Amino acid sequence: MTSASRSGEQTDPCTLLLSDSGMDTAHRHGACLVVIRGDRLGARIDLGDQPVVIGRGSDADFQIASRSVSRSHCRISLRDGQAWIEDLRSTNATYVNDERIDRHRLVDGDQVRIGQSVLKFLAAGNLEAGYLNELREHALRDELTDLYNRRHFMQVLADAVSDCIRRPEAEMVLAIIDIDFFKEINDRIGHLAGDAVLRQLAKVLRERVRADDTLARIGGEEFAVLMPETPLAAAREVCERLRAAVSEAAYVLDDGRREEVTISIGFSDFNEATDNMSELLKRADAYLYEAKSAGRNKVMGPDA
Repeated sequence: MTSASRSGEQTDPCTLLLSDSGMDTAHRHGACLVVIRGDRLGARIDLGDQPVVIGRGSDADFQIASRSVSRSHCRISLRDGQAWIEDLRSTNATYVNDERIDRHRLVDGDQVRIGQSVLKFLAAGNLEAGYLNELREHALRDELTDLYNRRHFMQVLADAVSDCIRRPEAEMVLAIIDIDFFKEINDRIGHLAGDAVLRQLAKVLRERVRADDTLARIGGEEFAVLMPETPLAAAREVCERLRAAVSEAAYVLDDGRREEVTISIGFSDFNEATDNMSELLKRADAYLYEAKSAGRNKVMGPDA
């Protein structure tokens, strides 16, 4: 049976009738820039009350770690609802639609070239921002577990390290997680069943990390958690909670069999002795090695 639409025409009863309000408010957004080419592809800069400095330096609000970008390359700000971009005497200049600028008012669709990166300006309400955001989410996710992938995690980590350098009072902890004896599990039950274990374990971790933490799959059976604004004692509690949750969970295979799975975790904080990303990764990995050497299913890190 059909029903009448607002226009008087007959409609299919299976067709969902939308309200007059149009697009859901969740899809609306303010003015922003989206990287469409070059380093940090897909990243989005939301514009607000405070100006945003783009540059290579660790003190830039949005960092593009390319030698073609000056330490403080350009500044973007909103004034009376209008977006303005200003070059900060950069070495390679700032371009809008391939024209060199000193100061320029941005309009919807303008393309900003900074070094070898290109950013697209989207005015408030432009629906393309939602589309680009969805594309970016697909690019950032690990296909098997739907967690963030290694590439995205390393960029988030680099941003967090830059923030710690800029704000000496900031606290941040990195944890690296490895599944114990996963090769033996794969060899015994097969890779397809091993993938099922990975998906279930990722779900356990995702449900227990805190809202502000970043969880990613960074290798075959290796995961990482970035914990911003977190002291060591609190980070250890988070890691112990994750370890216990994984150990207590049931991993059910398609044939009904159950697997027991444990993880080892190594964590380290950003401090004077760990003042760059490589050193932070190296220390967390060293503590992971200690956890495995101590018998696995353990958490190792510096004392609070």
